Amino acid sequence: MSRPVADIGPGLGQTRLAIILPSLLCNYDCPYCRIKAKTRQRGEHTLAAWRDALIGIGAPLVHIAGGEPTVLKGFAEFVLGYPAPLRMTTNLWRAPDRWPPGVWARFEYVTLSFHPDHTDFDAFAARAARLLALFHRREDQRPRLACTIVADPRWIDALPDWIERLTALGLDARAQYLNRPVGDAGSTYTAADLARLRALGVPMSSDAAGQEAHADNGAKMCDAGMAYCHIDPRGNAHRCSRDPLWLGNLFDGSFDWLDGPRRCETACTEACDRTFARFTPLETDS
Repeated sequence: MSRPVADIGPGLGQTRLAIILPSLLCNYDCPYCRIKAKTRQRGEHTLAAWRDALIGIGAPLVHIAGGEPTVLKGFAEFVLGYPAPLRMTTNLWRAPDRWPPGVWARFEYVTLSFHPDHTDFDAFAARAARLLALFHRREDQRPRLACTIVADPRWIDALPDWIERLTALGLDARAQYLNRPVGDAGSTYTAADLARLRALGVPMSSDAAGQEAHADNGAKMCDAGMAYCHIDPRGNAHRCSRDPLWLGNLFDGSFDWLDGPRRCETACTEACDRTFARFTPLETDS
């Protein structure tokens, strides 16, 4: 049995979660991804600076995203030296047993992402199996392990087999709707593609595609920013992945959590926002 994961949000133990993007650097170049950096960008901070700044705001639970966080210099040192639980999203490009002892046990939750444009399925599954094998007879130290696959129309028909095989390994495997970049409300799927995906009945990371959320998600009072936020490579914090409401900067001392819900009119198209943000729909102003 894997380790339990913390509940996030007001009234749920007061656990706070900061999803951090220390860099947009990635070793993959997926055509459906809006993150394309191949070098570190001006204004990014070292992982050591991130550790110190996060400790300075009380060392919240941290989910390391990107880009691909494991390509960053000092990644293992950050993980082993951070004094609170961690989560991560990684494409698992590197064999998991090549990291220093203890790195994977520092995580309570890890999402593996499979990208068929860059790796063969059997090779990816073999690396996932090696990760699980690190916790043989130590299940209580194993992070909860999930796997997401972007449901690109090119491989919709392959999803059931991939998800079945990853689930058999012991992963919580699911597909993820393909979304447009922030501010782009255009359709990602044709009606036929969306119908075909749904007919397969594969588990999805959210209950509706982003193109549908844009159409029916209106004004609301949302508590994102109270116990959950996104922080970009320069340290600028926003209450969620898509909303521009600024919470300050992690590195200059201006960051602070919100003290209550705020009005929002941004469509929730990302699975993480739908998971951690709680909101009450409002009447649309006439």
